[in-house]
Amino acid sequence: MTRLQIQRLRRGLRIPIYVESVLLLVSFIAVPEFWLDKNLEPVHLYYFILVFLPFVYIMTVTVRCFGRVLKPHSHLSLKTYLIVASYTPGCIVAGSAQILLSLTTPIFCFWCTMIILFVYLNSQNQLISTDSLTGLHNRNQLESYLLSQHDSIDHYVIMVDVDKFKQINDTYGHVEGDRALELVSKALKNACSRLGKSAFLCRYGGDEFLMVVPTEMPGIAVRVIETCVKEEVSNRPASLTYAVNVSLGYALWDGKASSFKQSVAEADLMMYEDKRS
Repeated sequence: MTRLQIQRLRRGLRIPIYVESVLLLVSFIAVPEFWLDKNLEPVHLYYFILVFLPFVYIMTVTVRCFGRVLKPHSHLSLKTYLIVASYTPGCIVAGSAQILLSLTTPIFCFWCTMIILFVYLNSQNQLISTDSLTGLHNRNQLESYLLSQHDSIDHYVIMVDVDKFKQINDTYGHVEGDRALELVSKALKNACSRLGKSAFLCRYGGDEFLMVVPTEMPGIAVRVIETCVKEEVSNRPASLTYAVNVSLGYALWDGKASSFKQSVAEADLMMYEDKRS
């Protein structure tokens, strides 16, 4: 997701937390006998409601993460989804074992600490390998991708460049330039989803994006990208009055890291020819 989408999602997720907190506080003050027994101890319903929403949150995260693992285009984030998804089941198993076996070793605390450590280390790695504006992979992640194993089928390097990007920055300001980049990056993410699980996408630099698509028909991949860009532009906010177009170029790549720069150069050349035409 883009930075703006993440902010909107966070604001939405806070709403039920605020609502529950206010309702619990008001009801506890206004109708204390609903929550307290004769000994002024909280009743079981109080604990149930207090725990219910956080439990639903973490279980929803677990289910969604396992669902993402099964999606074909999520292989690059597989490790992240598995780590986050294992938190709740692991806590339930560790806590149940500690209670049922009457263990003195705090395995529940060990499990929680271990998973939080894994999430922290993984998030740091994500910061290193992710472009902060668009949420796409950056050049660091591209290097890792080049060193990984690739299928024997043909791969095509596709370069995507935002047309007249400097003019957008100079005329409307860098904030609007960032919005144009976010719009194009969202369109390219949609294109990756349509092209299949092995498509790789990163922000190559400035207003240039790079995709690696395993296919024998690069023309179809280019048409998918162009369609996604047009769809995203047509659905953009009314405040974006300037044109957002892209130029594309592609070149065959044999899957070897040593020949990647040559394929990028050929795709660049084709992209600039498309821009000039």
